[in-house]
Amino acid sequence: MMFTQKRSAPKLHSIHALPAGAAFTGKIEAGRATYQFTFAPKSAEIAGGKLKLKGEVTVKSPAGRKRVAAGVEATLAATQGSIQPPPPAPSALPDHLRPATAASATDATDGLSSIGVLYLKLAPLDGRALGVPMDLSDLQLNARLYPQSQLERDLQWLYSAWLLASHGGNEQRSNACLGEINQRFKH
Repeated sequence: MMFTQKRSAPKLHSIHALPAGAAFTGKIEAGRATYQFTFAPKSAEIAGGKLKLKGEVTVKSPAGRKRVAAGVEATLAATQGSIQPPPPAPSALPDHLRPATAASATDATDGLSSIGVLYLKLAPLDGRALGVPMDLSDLQLNARLYPQSQLERDLQWLYSAWLLASHGGNEQRSNACLGEINQRFKH
């Protein structure tokens, strides 16, 4: 009798991503093949005191075939502060969310700080269904906030304001920021 051992797919632990509008894009390299990865949030909510983004993951194979996983949750695990001055407050921001002071390039703490990276824990993904020959069941998305568009700047400011409000115990402001984030996802 001969026993064969089933080979498991290599495990991917994290993906580096950059903003693309409201979405985050990155690459998965598997051997000599490179797959384009996109997580596009459609909504944001607070569950168990944590920010959860819900949306879809799209993977584009080297041959150009796109596969989509809908209803994917990404839970904020941690953040890293930015070394850059924060972007300006969104122009369409309601008055009650406007900051009291202008940002200073020399003091990037407290209300003048901003998030530089969002570390998001993705719900388990099926690599095979997405056409990727890797185990994507325990994947972290390391989303570096390097905004290039107005929408990306607005979202960086809002993620930062939400974090400050939620850590400061200001539930009303936290919820208002969350509402503004959801408004940006609709554009």
